[in-house]
Amino acid sequence: MKALSFIVFLSLLLLAIPGSAAEKKGGKENGPKAKFFAKYDTNHNGVIDPDEKAAIRKGYAAAPDGDLKRFDTNKDGKLDDEEIAAIKPPSGKKKGAEKKDSNSNEEKPKDEKSDKDASATKP
Repeated sequence: MKALSFIVFLSLLLLAIPGSAAEKKGGKENGPKAKFFAKYDTNHNGVIDPDEKAAIRKGYAAAPDGDLKRFDTNKDGKLDDEEIAAIKPPSGKKKGAEKKDSNSNEEKPKDEKSDKDASATKP
């Protein structure tokens, strides 16, 4: 009975380890940009609108050494339109994930089909 309890305990422990490792590692959904958009993109459209820009500027003025300081790229103590526009929402994708695999089965336009594809359709 003790052996069975020990096995059950180890199994539960092993199931808990991968989840806790992922939590420690964090991800884009918990990064500074995600926190920024969660706080300031009040309509959740993925774009910082004019009224949201005003709130960002107000937040930066209130805490110039806070989280928003990293977005002041020209170090002038203000967030201008270009600096705010440069803050893109996190995509959640890994780097290079948007590149298409060259072996994908997507349909190519006629002018991009290879000669091999063209010869396969001829009788």
